[in-house]
Amino acid sequence: MAWETLPMALDLDPGTAATGNAQLVRAIVDEMDGGAISFQRFMELALYHPEFGYYRKAGRVGKQGDFLTSPTVHPMFGWAVAAWCHAVWEAMGRPSPFHVIEPGAGSGALATAILDWADGRQDGFARAIRYIALEPNAPGRDPRVAWAEPPLQPVATGVVVTNELFDAFPVRLFDATPRGPVEVLVRWDGRQFVETPGGVADIADAPRDGRFEVNPGAYPVMRSLCQLVERGALLVFDYGYAQEELWAPWRITGTLLCFYRHTAHENPYIHVGEQDMTAHVNFSELLAAVQDEGLAPFGPARQSDFLYALGLRSLVEAARADMAEYFVRRRGLEQLTDGTGLGRIRVLAATKAIDFIPPGFEAL
Repeated sequence: MAWETLPMALDLDPGTAATGNAQLVRAIVDEMDGGAISFQRFMELALYHPEFGYYRKAGRVGKQGDFLTSPTVHPMFGWAVAAWCHAVWEAMGRPSPFHVIEPGAGSGALATAILDWADGRQDGFARAIRYIALEPNAPGRDPRVAWAEPPLQPVATGVVVTNELFDAFPVRLFDATPRGPVEVLVRWDGRQFVETPGGVADIADAPRDGRFEVNPGAYPVMRSLCQLVERGALLVFDYGYAQEELWAPWRITGTLLCFYRHTAHENPYIHVGEQDMTAHVNFSELLAAVQDEGLAPFGPARQSDFLYALGLRSLVEAARADMAEYFVRRRGLEQLTDGTGLGRIRVLAATKAIDFIPPGFEAL
């Protein structure tokens, strides 16, 4: 008996998998429990959920990931930071041990470049360094680095270095209205995450139009970083502006951005757990934290100006005998100083218990 083969229609609806990591989406929906949560909590879960959060998995940064950071462009960036730390070390009388503490160290690209630079010198700097990387997510593997999780006890001497730490903090999201800033909440409508208005907040000098973010963790964390060294310096790299520029009347869409496979967009409710989310930092708050801790602040300066002042061009020119390496370095310099990209990162420094103008800030 011959059987006629009939076409069978399959149900191909991916359900929550269409929104991102299905396990993470389910965890967020379960926490909502039929209601709404703040955007800050949504962003926290999307990035830092203990099992499924975006940053819990390795390989997010670099050419193979979703976005580039300065340390992953070329080791030159780390060499420049190492030379800056070396100058602080010398200004302090070459103490040993000399700690370099890096909160949010990620895979350790910056740490490796700094330690490689130190190993290439013969003046005792490498022997003095004790490198501590604070990374609770997916730590790196460089055996010269002590990988740790906060809290960390203060050290006597050293430098605290952060690269794009604060712009990854979960932010509160607000819409300016005639009644005042209304906080953005997030709920699940059965198919996707959608926004819903929350309560009215009292925020000093808040914008009167458009959407804006508030980073409640930036100020207290900056103060805690200032406390990590009893004598030394801080060096902070991050996207951001002073408050008057960050909340300028013309900036009505905020600064929240998402990065998915090297493509930037403004929708945080897709690719949940599979994309980065970031918002520009209020450098006025970071400066206030530094001053409230009694440190001497310097900057902020643009990363492009800072790296040029340190002499990064000389590293490119030094490779002219090897044209392949020369062009790699030249391309790296272009990326690190691109005024529309990494070059617009701001650099803030501070010194503690030393009378010293750090390199890169003399003109300021």
